[in-house]
Amino acid sequence: MTDLKPNIFIGSSGTGYEYATKVKDCLNGIANCILWQEPGVWEPNRSTFDNLLRMVSFFDFGIFVATADDLTLTKDDKIVIEPRDNVILEMALFLGALGKHKSFLLVEEGVKLPSDFKGIYMPRFKRADNNAIEAACKEFSATIEEHYKLGHLSLYPTTALAIGYYKNFIAGLVDSVQNTKVLKINNLKFTKFKLKVIMPKDLKGLIREKADQFYRRHGFIENTMETKFRKHPAWFHIDEHHAPQAIMYDMPSTLTGVDDAIEMILQKGFQGRTQLQEVIEQRELNNFRRVLQIQIDRSPFAQEIVEIVDEF
Repeated sequence: MTDLKPNIFIGSSGTGYEYATKVKDCLNGIANCILWQEPGVWEPNRSTFDNLLRMVSFFDFGIFVATADDLTLTKDDKIVIEPRDNVILEMALFLGALGKHKSFLLVEEGVKLPSDFKGIYMPRFKRADNNAIEAACKEFSATIEEHYKLGHLSLYPTTALAIGYYKNFIAGLVDSVQNTKVLKINNLKFTKFKLKVIMPKDLKGLIREKADQFYRRHGFIENTMETKFRKHPAWFHIDEHHAPQAIMYDMPSTLTGVDDAIEMILQKGFQGRTQLQEVIEQRELNNFRRVLQIQIDRSPFAQEIVEIVDEF
């Protein structure tokens, strides 16, 4: 199984970009990190604000580096050091969309934050202290792994698709396997079954067509499993040396249309795939797989029978 990683957006001012880069270096092992200056992040002919509103829903987490950028004279004639306004705005957008457990601020020592942040712990660092940045990233990493890998779900489209796929297809198939009749294929008898759910490499085109090509490319056999209540058509990999066990394969056709939905959200008016679109598609595939695995893990029968694997 692929080691699924969350997608993290890392923002900063121009001055703080080198520290944002250090954050990416620290977190690359657990996440797909994208810096705000990387190609493909900002869509041309859109305002910065419009781009941010679009992006805020496309990432699992956001990390923002607040560095000492501006000197501000307060109403009581004190000069304070503040971060660039856009960093705080971007943090606020992600905070509102993703929540406090998925949006983080890394603050340079001596920087004054808005008063609304008072009483909230945020890691601090000094410019010459790489250890402080690494320590902060360890804190972020612990929270990210907890909320991503332990199934703190969000309302991605594929969350509902994965739950529906499990309840409407896998759960019934798992129950049927317990009571199935003998399946005869090529003069062989099969009474034990495993199901491998194939995750497609991408969401291009119709998943049903992609699945059909996959089954035929590997020489799988289409047949029907008869149970007490209904028949389950499925694709089987038959190996006489493994009888009486047969392996069933299914690529979830319910994923068809997710790529079209993403293009509608992006309001694309051109052909081709942007880097951001590919990030979103992988996020949706990862989320579908993660939610499906959570459903499988809740059933001892499903755990024994069902395995999620990558397209091969």
